[in-house]
Amino acid sequence: MRNIKAVIFDLDDTLYDCSGTLVEQGRRQAAKMIARITNISEEKAYHLQGEFEEKYGTKVNVYEKIVTLYNLPDKYINQLLQEYIRVNISNITLFSDVVDSLVQLKSRDCKLFLVTSGEEQIQKKKIDVLGLNNSYFDDILITDRNNPQAKRACFYGIIQRYNLKPGEIICVGDKIDDEIAAGKSLGIVTVMFEHGRHYNSYRKSQDKFMKPHYSIKYLKELLQL
Repeated sequence: MRNIKAVIFDLDDTLYDCSGTLVEQGRRQAAKMIARITNISEEKAYHLQGEFEEKYGTKVNVYEKIVTLYNLPDKYINQLLQEYIRVNISNITLFSDVVDSLVQLKSRDCKLFLVTSGEEQIQKKKIDVLGLNNSYFDDILITDRNNPQAKRACFYGIIQRYNLKPGEIICVGDKIDDEIAAGKSLGIVTVMFEHGRHYNSYRKSQDKFMKPHYSIKYLKELLQL
């Protein structure tokens, strides 16, 4: 680990609690609409979303499953999804050790990169609200969540652009089948951040997946590796 020259960070559920804030809020909002169009209770509608995600995985659109279950018109798939993502981002905050960890990594002459996937304007707003648009990162990149190769291509671009070797880079994130898989495929040192719904999904069926090189519960643990 003495040879590490750069760290690539994921954003959601790595630098802040996305599952406990935005996902929770989005599901509560969608539950109101589900209850209205199916005549089930809001509480049942809320738990149904989690049950489908647990059964089918985090990459599945649970609203397609709910529409099918209740024989609803297909138009409700997108309407429910839009209700889910129509969340108030203004109250999200970084995990308590993030800023200090980034500052210490910079003091060790590490290049820092933020690579996140999602709708560009929403991700940009999150980054602004969290105060990450400053001197912490050498580059901030937003990739297409629907392109399974997007993060790998992004990581490869960082290697080429900054003249780095894969073994000189750490990738930190919560998604085993996204940034962790992309990092391992390139020979990057991978660190699983043990937080959120993607990590919980991995933990329940981890025998099906590759293993990260390291796992941490707090970002500050990076400094001790």
